[in-house]
Amino acid sequence: MQYVHGGDIYSYAEQFAGREVLDFSSNINPRGIPEPVRQAMRDAVDQCEHYPDPFCRGLTEGLAKKYGLSPGMFFCANGAADIFFRLADVLRPRRALLTAPTFSEYAAALARQGCAVRYHALDAQEGFLVTPRFLDDLHDIDICFLCVPNNPTGRTVDSARMQEIVQICRRQNIWLVVDECFADFLVDEPAHTLLPSLREFDRLIVVRAFTKMYAVPGVRLGWCASANREAIERLYAAGQPWGVSVIAQACGEAALQLDGFAEETARYIAPLRQTLADGLIACGFRVYPGEANYLLFHTEFAELRERLLPRGIMIRDCANYQGLSPGYFRVAVKKQQENDRLVRAIREVLQNG
Repeated sequence: MQYVHGGDIYSYAEQFAGREVLDFSSNINPRGIPEPVRQAMRDAVDQCEHYPDPFCRGLTEGLAKKYGLSPGMFFCANGAADIFFRLADVLRPRRALLTAPTFSEYAAALARQGCAVRYHALDAQEGFLVTPRFLDDLHDIDICFLCVPNNPTGRTVDSARMQEIVQICRRQNIWLVVDECFADFLVDEPAHTLLPSLREFDRLIVVRAFTKMYAVPGVRLGWCASANREAIERLYAAGQPWGVSVIAQACGEAALQLDGFAEETARYIAPLRQTLADGLIACGFRVYPGEANYLLFHTEFAELRERLLPRGIMIRDCANYQGLSPGYFRVAVKKQQENDRLVRAIREVLQNG
């Protein structure tokens, strides 16, 4: 079985036994797990002798308070990917539109339902932006998945264009699933989220996760929101009733209490991202202006990932993304010292040929 995502430190440990790795292949907050979240997970261990709340009441109430919506509009799951597979099972679309590139689990979930997928190619010469051309492809489909900011490009969608997309989907009764899992890293996040639009369109579903911002990929905790109560109810029935563990629920509830943490992180990441981009450009790479906590770049040196591994560094080879080719790579934005180490290692690899 082939694993197609980043963060596979386990295979690295098998190949390079005893060597520590600096993982740039997974886009996790470099500030690490906030201490109140860490403590909440420790404290929750004693509650593990009980089944978790199947309705995640503490979480849905906390999310409702944070975003000004009602608890019944939320569904929590074992990571965002769990939601994508449940949505495909619940909605049973026959024709879908995805961008290329984008997160691969949308297509994987749709394929299990026999859904025909059409791809809209984002153009590298246009910086992988969603342009008016995308609007022309919003026809003869049941569902559209959009990732904002996009994974792996890090690009957002112009807010006015996003509203055009919403209006077209409303007129044509198209389900619109917007993956905002990296939206917390945007300095201007309120300008891009569609959460305030949920009540205006009941076929709009917004998906987010705690994984990236709170540095807890091992916990698995995602959520979605929709004004379509029937769809939310059916999501509960689309999988096991205890998909979110006691520890994961405690993690999320504690994270929701951290006022300002996401905004502080977005401001912390922004200058680090620019400095890292400058360093990669100085290496001769074409760097795309991502807006989240990672950068996509292109180089003619397609063996870069393999050459960095013996130096204790993992980056994400993006050649397996639909619409990308060998030479595209994605790197997370980490702390300055770690970013500097990455750039130095890349220079060494390029110099040694």
